[in-house]
Amino acid sequence: MVAMEVKHLNTTWVKPETRLHGKIPLTIFDRASADMHIASILVYDAPTASNTKIKLALAKALTYYPVLAGKLSGQPPVVVLDDEAGAPVSEMSVEGNLEDFLPFKPTPELSILHPYTQETNPLLMVQLTRFACGGLVLGLSANHAVADGQSMSNFYVTWSQLIMEKEVSPIPTHGRSVLRPRDPPMPEYPHQNMEFSMSPPSDDQPPEIYEGAIENVQVHYSYDFVMKLKERAETKHTTFECLLSHLWKKVTVARGLDDQVITRARVSVNGRPRLGLPGEYFGNLVLTAFPAAKVEDLVQ
Repeated sequence: MVAMEVKHLNTTWVKPETRLHGKIPLTIFDRASADMHIASILVYDAPTASNTKIKLALAKALTYYPVLAGKLSGQPPVVVLDDEAGAPVSEMSVEGNLEDFLPFKPTPELSILHPYTQETNPLLMVQLTRFACGGLVLGLSANHAVADGQSMSNFYVTWSQLIMEKEVSPIPTHGRSVLRPRDPPMPEYPHQNMEFSMSPPSDDQPPEIYEGAIENVQVHYSYDFVMKLKERAETKHTTFECLLSHLWKKVTVARGLDDQVITRARVSVNGRPRLGLPGEYFGNLVLTAFPAAKVEDLVQ
């Protein structure tokens, strides 16, 4: 792939169209999520909306999603909205045509397409990288502490609807009181031994850090292969369940574990339908399932 040279044009602070003030507490599900940014890039061929139109639509979208315009502060953390509420948008340019650099491969070199700012802890960052042909790469980074994948997907849909001057649908739901813990708490499951288990601190055992290169592996399963997996199951299962079982088994074999070892798979589960919340609820509501099995039972 041709080396990409990105030129920084400017960075502006896009504020919500309607001024927002106040403090928004995080739910227990937010506080259980990682306080870290999740980055992604979206690639668009020409023609695309102008940067000005994209930023104006972002200002409107932040009014629908005020949490993304705030900053985390305090302990326990809350989202603070003040006169500086907003998101940084960096505008960049590349002299070459977009097709000269495609297809993108997940390598560190793509970091130049991701937004970066020296501002203190913005919850949303945006980078607009324009190519000579008119193509656009939209770099996005959002803090997982305030939103999960479905929430951010809904936000991007709203943003795109506003760019195209369409009606916003669905309208996001921000009512967090429905997730307030019972008083007094009445836990019915040993969460501290599963999702929130912690190793005791020890000066003798520093945390293990993997320093080797990370390789991304993409595997394609044909329709016929998936159908054969489903036929082997004694009861009806989804494609996801069948592929997860297949991968779990193969990875366990590759690890060479003892037959009596208990192995677990970690599966993210959307909690919205399970807790009776609408799909447009904004925040974190991803639960974790831990199916477990003995190695000998799994690989037989």
